[in-house]
Amino acid sequence: MNIPDRIKENKKRKEELFSPYNPFKGIGSPIERFKFNFTDNDFVFLPVEMKNEIMVKGVLQFDSLEQFFIETYGKDSNSKMYKTYRTTLLKLRVKYDFEFWGLTCVIITDKISKLLIPFILRKPQRKVLEKLEQLRRAGVPIRIILLKARQWGGSTLIQLYMAWIQLFHKKNWHSAVIASIEEQARHIRGMFSTMAKQHPEYIQPVTFLPYMGSNKNKIIKERGAIIGIGSVEKPDNLRTFDFAMIHLSEVGMWRSTLMKSAEDLAQNLRASVPDTSYTLIALESTAKGVGNFFHREWQEAVNGNSGYTPIFIPWFEIEIYQRDISNINSFIKNMTEYDLVLWELGATLEGINWYNHRKSSENYSTWRMQSEFPSTAAEAFASTGRRVFAPSYVLKARKNCMAPAFIGEIYGDSSRGKTALKNIKIEENSKGNLRIWIHPDSTVNMKNRFCVFMDIGGRTEKADYTVIKVLDRYWLTEGGVPEVAAVWRGHLDQDLAAWKAAQIAKIYDNALLAVEMNSLNKEEENNEGDHFLTVLDEIAPHYDNLFSRTTPDQIKQGIPVKYGFHTNKSTKPMIIDCLNAALREESYVERDIIACDEMDTFEIKRNGSYGAVSGQHDDNVIVTAGTNWLSSSYMDLPKLFVKKKKSKKRRIISEASL
Repeated sequence: MNIPDRIKENKKRKEELFSPYNPFKGIGSPIERFKFNFTDNDFVFLPVEMKNEIMVKGVLQFDSLEQFFIETYGKDSNSKMYKTYRTTLLKLRVKYDFEFWGLTCVIITDKISKLLIPFILRKPQRKVLEKLEQLRRAGVPIRIILLKARQWGGSTLIQLYMAWIQLFHKKNWHSAVIASIEEQARHIRGMFSTMAKQHPEYIQPVTFLPYMGSNKNKIIKERGAIIGIGSVEKPDNLRTFDFAMIHLSEVGMWRSTLMKSAEDLAQNLRASVPDTSYTLIALESTAKGVGNFFHREWQEAVNGNSGYTPIFIPWFEIEIYQRDISNINSFIKNMTEYDLVLWELGATLEGINWYNHRKSSENYSTWRMQSEFPSTAAEAFASTGRRVFAPSYVLKARKNCMAPAFIGEIYGDSSRGKTALKNIKIEENSKGNLRIWIHPDSTVNMKNRFCVFMDIGGRTEKADYTVIKVLDRYWLTEGGVPEVAAVWRGHLDQDLAAWKAAQIAKIYDNALLAVEMNSLNKEEENNEGDHFLTVLDEIAPHYDNLFSRTTPDQIKQGIPVKYGFHTNKSTKPMIIDCLNAALREESYVERDIIACDEMDTFEIKRNGSYGAVSGQHDDNVIVTAGTNWLSSSYMDLPKLFVKKKKSKKRRIISEASL
């Protein structure tokens, strides 16, 4: 992109970041709205929910509220009756329009000026509100997990959204705020106290009193709603109420005590909330490394394995993080590699300028800056500055990732042994471990088209994953690059997993299959599974395209064949370097987003070895590196034959590929 084009795009991004927002008019709202005319020149955009209200439904049959009054009562917009009707309508609006309520009824303390100001939502707050309102209006339990950068009011939004539900939607709807320490929870609830003191009585009186003499638990007298506070250190205060909404704040900072783990406390609190509409559970935090409770919850939400909606707010979506540029042409010419990454992610040039100034002025390391002001979720959770793959390389790979064309499982006549490779079929199953982007293809007669690499894990959920990856080398025949065709990822006994890999390799044109041997030799905790050191020797008589560490010359000399790829101090850097080059040069096409996620948390350890950061996996990195090494450094180029020879053996074609 040349300089004029980049300047033009930057202008477009700034216009979007600072797009007009008027919560009174309903302009710039993320909520679905319709136009409501008071007069020909006076209008607002109201939430679509209000269309069913009697006061609104009758008016919509006319061009405006004024015309409705003229036709119905013979009175225009100057009449007292009209003005009373309009005021009543605006009072009704606060029940449906959170943004309007915030502007007209809520006063908060501004974090920068410390002045009392109306609650007007910032752009990131509107992003979160959109998700909250989608869930509320759908009539399902409201469950979100919020990963955030600093200083944009995420906690404020959640607390006031809960208050809005308590004041206008549900009576006796108890809520609680739980933080790492009690003072943090008290501070968050203080937003409610400020709002209560200033709330207009004609809209809804809010008398906020200690509940049964307790300063920890308070009650909204008019609504019967208790608002409690608690902490990881002192959770007992929260066990006597039936909470309908809980706000778990800065969960990444929670620490276990001698009596209870932070995770158990969170699980117990969440279990007490009914699974019904208008109930709310919000987990929010800045990231504090990987492997902890918040990180696991985030991963489960992102992977669709929980009922929580994941929401990430990168720093460049926060309007205050901008800094003017004195010479924009010079700035663009001197952008660094990471500046270009930020640009590709969507940051403005002024945002990038702010980012660089903040990093230098605070003397932050790259890791510290990315932790405090993350640009991606992977950056937020990164606990190291020793990553192997440059962010720009991984970002390029992510652009080709997509949902698989098929999810299911693969089966043969048996799960192991000779018959495991007979009558192989794949069956669709949304919970299956096999994801396919390119189906097996029997219409093309090609040698060396596919290669498969396998990293064996274990059977239980706590074990490493077994990952089997297929790379399609077809386009190398036309000057292109290989593409990821399929990935199997799950937990299975090691011997059965090896046969599973053979089944996958079999349907992909008897692909070259390399199994990472170290996994077969290592013992797992709890003696999980049966570990067969000779499993590849069992497969070899029935599958003749296994990767062997024994050279042809050694075989001629009578040396026994040793199957499998052996990862050691020399071979692991070799395949990792191969993957790094492939990412840099875009010499293969990645499809699996999980692989990119693992690349973002793959590091060089202090002892010089490679591996995932603590609490993260690297199975996908290893198989991706392995397939790329097989394709680029080990295998001959694929060769296409014009005429396919007839074979007495049955070709395997899945139902999905027919």
